[in-house]
Amino acid sequence: MKKNDYGNPLMGRTLYVPQMCSGTSKIFCAAMRALGVDARPSPDSDARTRELASRYCTGDECYPQIVTLGDFLKITEEPDFVPAQTAFLIPQTGGPCRFGQYSQLVRKVFDSIGYSDVLIVSPTCENGYRDLGENGSEVMQYVWWAIVAGDLMRKVMLRTRPYEYEKGESDAVYDCCVEDAIRVLENPDRRGRKKFADIKESLARCRQRFENVKADYQSDRLFIGIAGEIFCRLNTFSNDDLARKIEAHGGEAWVSDMSEWIFYSNYWEMEEILEFENPLSIRMLSSWLTDRVQRRNEHELTAILANRLIGWEEPPRVRDIVDRGSRYIEPHAAMGEMILNLGKASWLHQKGADGMVDISPFSCMNGIICESIYPKVSRDLDGMPIRNFYFDGTQSNVDEDVGIFMELAAYYSRNKKHQRMVPAYFDKSAKERDVA
Repeated sequence: MKKNDYGNPLMGRTLYVPQMCSGTSKIFCAAMRALGVDARPSPDSDARTRELASRYCTGDECYPQIVTLGDFLKITEEPDFVPAQTAFLIPQTGGPCRFGQYSQLVRKVFDSIGYSDVLIVSPTCENGYRDLGENGSEVMQYVWWAIVAGDLMRKVMLRTRPYEYEKGESDAVYDCCVEDAIRVLENPDRRGRKKFADIKESLARCRQRFENVKADYQSDRLFIGIAGEIFCRLNTFSNDDLARKIEAHGGEAWVSDMSEWIFYSNYWEMEEILEFENPLSIRMLSSWLTDRVQRRNEHELTAILANRLIGWEEPPRVRDIVDRGSRYIEPHAAMGEMILNLGKASWLHQKGADGMVDISPFSCMNGIICESIYPKVSRDLDGMPIRNFYFDGTQSNVDEDVGIFMELAAYYSRNKKHQRMVPAYFDKSAKERDVA
């Protein structure tokens, strides 16, 4: 990423951010705008997304790569598109996952169609995505608050939506909360701890809005965890809105957070320093402090919504998830979502889940390896059902498959050993539950 004459590579450009999760991406962009970057989420995905990407893809690409490329190509069709004033954010990772090739493919495609002036911004997971250019530390601080706030809003929405009286109210409240967070984060006049205080107040308003949603919490719904490849599990277009299908079949979905990947990147940065560098180095101190501050920020923000998230209050520690997953696969040989997904199954079982689904792109290595191991994991977890769902944009029977899986979850639920911890406002007559 080269700097222009003003020292800032994004000066005079609009930075487009993939909509991994629509609400979080919008809040993320607001955090960037607070520091002078004209950031916007990429367009909503639709059939045109796949149509445009198919012109340049061979079929070997994973589905998130197709969706990301197609959405970026839609921007070239806008009347005000100027290549020299456009940038795309495409984070990178190492290892065998095709995610590491996204930026190269986008660069190749845009060069081939005459848009070589387009800038590709590619922070890497090797240092927890902290290389975001000028004011990198402050950008990452604001971006982190945006990611955590987005995760929390999605959680409380998923906790509320299955029980709402008026269909669509929770989605509308969620959108309102996202807009509130956007206004708070994009304000350039509030910096540092003042902005953090504003985010906390925004989340307090979010809590109040969801408390006002009229809902019937007496239903004995099945608790289903969702893990898998990070983009596919969070992007509702890519996964055919699987969480909503689970709800339609009598479930409540818990989706693994976006923040999990940042903590995992922090974890592996420190592991590599311990293995290959000086553990008493400045880099190690910086990594440790970053992780500690991020976890403290997450704890403070999560506490605001704690009464709406009984049972989900604190996300699991990545080290705990990796340790659980290492019972089945060597962590140093399985970097990426696979060990997180294997470990997450064990954590969900302990939290009283009735089942877990793994959402992955079709032909995803992480999904395939996990699928081969899940039968053993399920046996170790008292038979808790685990099901892989693969997506490539051509699914036709997802709803039927979800229905079958939910029948298995209902059967398992009748005799499971661990019961859910739920808020006091949930009805306890159907089952005896532990309540905080």
